[in-house]
Amino acid sequence: MSPEQFKKLKSITQMEVLFDQGIELMSRVFIFYNIKLYVLHDFFVEVWYMQTTNRIDRIIVLTTDEVMGIYENKIRLDDLI
Repeated sequence: MSPEQFKKLKSITQMEVLFDQGIELMSRVFIFYNIKLYVLHDFFVEVWYMQTTNRIDRIIVLTTDEVMGIYENKIRLDDLI
């Protein structure tokens, strides 16, 4: 599946695909959101979940450069060894 194909899916189907085929890499908190980063095949997806409303507000496909910019401070090289 390509990023373009994934983007065309309905949100519920995107989440089913992520849970079935994706790998959760890390998470972060931003304001009221718990954001989870997944890798799916050869691309990255962020899921923005708001605990106070118990709903997913955004599912975003990210480029590698965007992931490195957002998560560079959270990636520890000694974890990769």
